Amino acid sequence: MALRRQSLSTGDIARHCQVTPATVVNWIKAGKLKVYTTPGGQYRMELEEFVRFLDTHGLPVPEELQAGRQRRVLVIDSDARVLAQAAEKLPGLLPRVVVETTGEGYDGLMLVGSFRPHVVVLDLMMPGIDGAEVCRRLRTNHDTRNMFVVAVSGLAPDNELARRVKRIGVDAFLSRPLDMTELARQLARLLRLTPPA
Repeated sequence: MALRRQSLSTGDIARHCQVTPATVVNWIKAGKLKVYTTPGGQYRMELEEFVRFLDTHGLPVPEELQAGRQRRVLVIDSDARVLAQAAEKLPGLLPRVVVETTGEGYDGLMLVGSFRPHVVVLDLMMPGIDGAEVCRRLRTNHDTRNMFVVAVSGLAPDNELARRVKRIGVDAFLSRPLDMTELARQLARLLRLTPPA
């Protein structure tokens, strides 16, 4: 498998293996993981080495770590213009990204099951079920708890809904009006893709 040379932090390893970072540190100390230490004293593991570790122990290799695979992004937003822009612009900015969109939280949760996105871009203010509830459901479900979530809101960062979502746990928080290039940069960071120029 031809993979770009990259390294993973203990947090990355923990997320992929669905264990705590402390467990990963214990594996390192026990010599189970082949890592190196950065000048700042942090552990890092080469991606190729991590994939070998997973293969050796019969563990599945997450799709986002497999070269040549497309990345799926689900955009759940009540603004039809945002959905149209995301569907049109994101694949051009990130060629390996496939985008699915919906304007409603319940539909978004259904699509999570069928589309199986790597990242959910989530409007916090939606009719029916708000973004905080969608995020809560993703984080409490065993199959989706490690899915990346990017929250989008026109609310002030200290608004109660925004604070609630941050407590639930999001990987990025973007303000409206939503800049597609900035969204693409955040997606590239999360999915370890080459960012747009």
